[in-house]
Amino acid sequence: MTKNILKLNKIIHHFWLDHLEIFWTFKDEKLFDKLDFDNSNYGEFNDYIIEKHQAPKYAYKITFKQDNYTLFAYYKWKEKAEKQPVATKDYITIYSTAFKLLEYEEILGFIEHYLTLKHCRRFDICLDLRFEINELLNNYFEKIKTWREFKKSWKIETRYYWEMKNSKNKRQLIRVYNKKLDILEKRKFNLYWDYLLFENMTRVELEIRQELAKVRNYNDVFDNKLLIWIFKNYLYKYTKIFEEFPWEKITLYRAPKVKLDDELYQSLVYKTKKEERFISSAKTIFNLWFCPIRVLLCEWYIKEKTRLALWIEKIEDLINKEKKLIDRAFEDRYFRENTEKVLSNFYKYGKF
Repeated sequence: MTKNILKLNKIIHHFWLDHLEIFWTFKDEKLFDKLDFDNSNYGEFNDYIIEKHQAPKYAYKITFKQDNYTLFAYYKWKEKAEKQPVATKDYITIYSTAFKLLEYEEILGFIEHYLTLKHCRRFDICLDLRFEINELLNNYFEKIKTWREFKKSWKIETRYYWEMKNSKNKRQLIRVYNKKLDILEKRKFNLYWDYLLFENMTRVELEIRQELAKVRNYNDVFDNKLLIWIFKNYLYKYTKIFEEFPWEKITLYRAPKVKLDDELYQSLVYKTKKEERFISSAKTIFNLWFCPIRVLLCEWYIKEKTRLALWIEKIEDLINKEKKLIDRAFEDRYFRENTEKVLSNFYKYGKF
C-alpha cells in the first residue's frame, strides 16, 4: 500500500445507515384486511400508498410509497406452509430511499408505532467519498486474494471484498463502487442530485449479514458513533485510511452457546479431571525414565483400532518388532562407522 496520506475530512460527502432489515410482525394485520386486494393491488395506509406484490417463499410483500418513492417493504411469511424447514420470519426492509428522504426519528417513529420489532436481519453502512474510485482502490486498499472487480472501458466500476472461509461470508461483504455511475444508470437524478454536482463519487459499503446483524438491537444501528466503529473494524483488514476516525475496537461475532443438561455437564467435568490426572501421572512416570505408553502396552491397555493400526496381536509381537528395529539400527550404525573394514572383509572372504 502506498504511504500517501488521504485527508478524509476534505472528501467525505456522507456517512450513513443505508439499508436495514428487521424481523418483525405488524401489531394489527387486520388493517390490511380492509384493503380490497382482489380487485386492485393498490391501497392507502395513512400517509402511504401501499402495493401488494408476490414474493418467492413468502405469502406476499407490501411496499409503502410516498411521492412515488418506495420507502419500506413488509414481507409476510407463508404460515403453516408445507415442507417449510424454516420457522415463520416476517420482516421489514427499510430502503436506502427512506434513509435519503427521512430523518432517523421519522423512520423509528413509523416502525415502532406499527410493528412488534425483534432483532436485525441485515444492515448496510455506507461512506460516500468525493474521490476517484481507481485512485482510491489502487493506492489506499490492500491487494489481497479475496476480491473481485468489474470494469467497463478499462475503468473499475465495482470491487467486492470477501473472506477466505465461506462460513465467514455469511457474516459480511464489502463493496466499493462508482456511486455516480450507479446513479446515472439507475436514473436516480432527483434523489441524488447533490451527488451529481461533483466530478467523482465513490461508495464504500459494508453489508452486515444475518449471522452478525442479529446480535444488535434495531435501536443500536441508528447510532452513527457505533456505525463508525463497526465500519472501521471490518474495513481495517483491507485499508488503513480510516485511522483518523474515532474508534473503539468492536466485533459483532458471538460464539454459539452450547446447551448441556446437568448430567452431561457433570460427566464432561469428571472425564476432564480424570484426563488431567492421567497426564500428570504419565509425566511422573516419564521423569522416572519409564515410558508411560510402554507401561500401558505391557498391561495391554490398548483399544482394538489402535492395535490394528500397529499391526500387532499381542505385546510379544510388538517387543519382537521393536527388537528387530533396534538390531537393524545397530547394524546400520556399525556399517556407517566401519565402512572400510566391512568392505575389506567382504573382499577378503570372497563376498565380492
